[in-house]
Amino acid sequence: MPSKRTTGPFDFGSMMGEWPMPGFSNWAFAEREDRIEERTLAGFQKMGQTLWSHTEKAFDDHMNFVTHRLHEDFECVKSLSQCTAPEQTMATLQEFYSKMANEYQDHFEKQAALLRESLTENAALVEELNETAMESAAELGKAAEENTKETAQRAKSAALRKSAAKS
Repeated sequence: MPSKRTTGPFDFGSMMGEWPMPGFSNWAFAEREDRIEERTLAGFQKMGQTLWSHTEKAFDDHMNFVTHRLHEDFECVKSLSQCTAPEQTMATLQEFYSKMANEYQDHFEKQAALLRESLTENAALVEELNETAMESAAELGKAAEENTKETAQRAKSAALRKSAAKS
């Protein structure tokens, strides 16, 4: 006589028998994760500090330049107010604009050098973060392998206990 079916239509677990499901232990990853997190956060903090220090340098340099240029602009106006001949006015303006162009070029070069320095330092930090990521993947892979081995050993010992209990 056929027995009544007690399992649901989508209960595939009953059809498979013993399925070796790895019992991932959070503790297998915890210490490694802490070290990885510490190194990663330290890298990002260092990048933030680099960013702010270079921003401060660039802003300070720019404000000094603007202050200097304003002073030079006022001095030019004073000089122009004291000019008595058109030739003198043209000479004053020519000197002013030549000096201004050179100073803007020098300022741009300083700002570009600061930007290059900042990018170079942050590129080195990105390399460190990349190394951390690679080491992290390797460490987590090792942890998963260790955990899989532990699960296999537990399954093996459970099977031995079952066979011992049956006999």
